[in-house]
Amino acid sequence: MRTWSGILFLATVAGSIGCSSQPEHGTAGAASDASIVEDADAGTGSSSASDGAVGTGDSTALDVAVGMGDASASDAAASSCVPAIPQLPWKSPYAGWSRGIPVDPNFFPVSVWLQGSWHATEMQKLGVNVYVGNNAGTDALAASDLATLKGLGIYAIVGQDSVGLANVNDTTIVGWWMDPDEPDNAQPVDGGYGPPVAPSTLVSRHDQYKAADPTRPVYVGLGQGVAYDNWEGRGNGAPPESQYVPAGDIVDFDIYPYNNCGGDKNEQATCGQFWLNAFGVDRLHQWSDRGQAVWTDIETTIISANTTTGPTPAQTRSEVWLALIHEANGITYFLDTWNPSFREDGIFADSAMVTAVTALNAQIKSLAPELNSASIPNLVDVTSSNAAAPIDALVKANGTSLYVFSAVSRAGTTTGSFAVRGLTGHGAATVLGESRSVAMTGGKFSDDFAANDVHLYRIDLTTVSCN
Repeated sequence: MRTWSGILFLATVAGSIGCSSQPEHGTAGAASDASIVEDADAGTGSSSASDGAVGTGDSTALDVAVGMGDASASDAAASSCVPAIPQLPWKSPYAGWSRGIPVDPNFFPVSVWLQGSWHATEMQKLGVNVYVGNNAGTDALAASDLATLKGLGIYAIVGQDSVGLANVNDTTIVGWWMDPDEPDNAQPVDGGYGPPVAPSTLVSRHDQYKAADPTRPVYVGLGQGVAYDNWEGRGNGAPPESQYVPAGDIVDFDIYPYNNCGGDKNEQATCGQFWLNAFGVDRLHQWSDRGQAVWTDIETTIISANTTTGPTPAQTRSEVWLALIHEANGITYFLDTWNPSFREDGIFADSAMVTAVTALNAQIKSLAPELNSASIPNLVDVTSSNAAAPIDALVKANGTSLYVFSAVSRAGTTTGSFAVRGLTGHGAATVLGESRSVAMTGGKFSDDFAANDVHLYRIDLTTVSCN
């Protein structure tokens, strides 16, 4: 999506601040305050959920209350051994636009950066539901291309240019991509590089886009400086990253930690720091001035030529789920490779990655109603047996089921211990996608985490025994 020294970076982010856990003990749902990439001990271990109140404040916004408010849920919580789950309001960050990202709770944005329409069928099979970055100069989407996407259930965020505006009434378009990509990086000038685009220029451009079409959000894609303060690609004297956030309604950023292992010395400083996508998501939420949606870009290939560094399927899954646990409102995949030569749909050269990402996207789709709901703070305590490998977690609820999404957030292995506050009964936590469950005694359960491990738990409160 974005290129710098042969490495590409993109990510998108939206909403409210994410969740993090303390290295030893924490409450599922709260955001980490770490500010430097090199701090290996600063984790997101305590997963106490964030507010979850995100949106544009528009009167048309879709409000969703989650918790145990219905009759059956109240019955499940009636016993003294099962906690009452509070009803918490949630507003979609996309609710302010009549022709924007769908606000259907069953829809969660899983996007792909700059793919041609001729790849649409394979993208749909991969689980992609949004194209991002197509414009008049690159992989333009004419009316016939938009019809192809629509037929496959795929939307598009495109440039607001001659091609995009010619199809302004096509509801396949759900947002406007702001040119240029990575405006926060040093910009190419006469064979060299000049300063980044001024934030004020982008804010003015946002207002122009909005004047041309107020029915769709404006997407801005930033570089890895969002999560990496010492990124050399910003040049000297660059404006603070936070000043770019007001220019977008959907704010994305990219960082590819495993590809950075094959970069220059400056890039190698973030080698393997798979938690940086989540860290950048936290930052964008914190910098948000009007509840913007936050997305992040995820690496799937060995991007640059003459390198051998790229993520494994487990590492890609870890980057995605940590970003979601920190309340990313959308995911963008970077699928291109230049190794050994350029291939736009480069992920399809790696069958193991295709299988893993397809399964990952199916899982995200199945959990969209939970992801599109309020997070529940201070309900689940999480402890990691390894202080250097904290566990981040996010707590959600749907009907009578409690969900705990968790992932190890630093290098290493550990055992996680979970305790649901107010739950004194016994039962089991189903581990989603793993064909197993873990026993829960007195509201407590534990599980092992391998490197980059992600475990997603569902606890059906109606099955809890108080005896």
